[in-house]
Amino acid sequence: MATFASYGLAIVGFAMMVSAVLRTLASNLKYMYTRPLLINALRTNGNHAEMLCKTGPESYFGAIGAAIKTAAMVRSRDPKILVTATVPAYDATAMAISMRWKQLLGRVKLAGMAAGGAVMIGMSGGMPPILVLVLALGVGIGFLYLYFYKVEVDRCIILARAEILPEVDRAFVDGRYVLPPLPPS
Repeated sequence: MATFASYGLAIVGFAMMVSAVLRTLASNLKYMYTRPLLINALRTNGNHAEMLCKTGPESYFGAIGAAIKTAAMVRSRDPKILVTATVPAYDATAMAISMRWKQLLGRVKLAGMAAGGAVMIGMSGGMPPILVLVLALGVGIGFLYLYFYKVEVDRCIILARAEILPEVDRAFVDGRYVLPPLPPS
């Protein structure tokens, strides 16, 4: 009975880890490649930059997109007004993105506890089954991968605030973003 419980916990933990890692593979944006793309789009066509930001809502693209949307709602070209609108929008969205990744990391911690429990249950009857050890090792590797991915997302958010957010303000001040027409009153 302990062997079945050991296998069950190991499989559940591994499945939780795989679902979290697959989510990271779906949103893989490298900052060093996407930064010039986004800055070029902001310098040439601000509307295109907004569309680009919709492609990566779980990265710094989501925070830049929120800043662009907020600046468009302000409908001003005054730099002082734009900064007071875009920075809080960026910070709030960046915090939400970081919390989502932290929550995902918490799920992988639970997967690690399940895999550790599987190994402990397996050890109660002697040597744990090899499959349980392999799955527990896979969960450990997945945790490390996700942890370093979250650190990279946080680093990109900080860099984008310093390097890309001022370009958002410049795009609106210089008139490179075409505002949609106001609805009829």
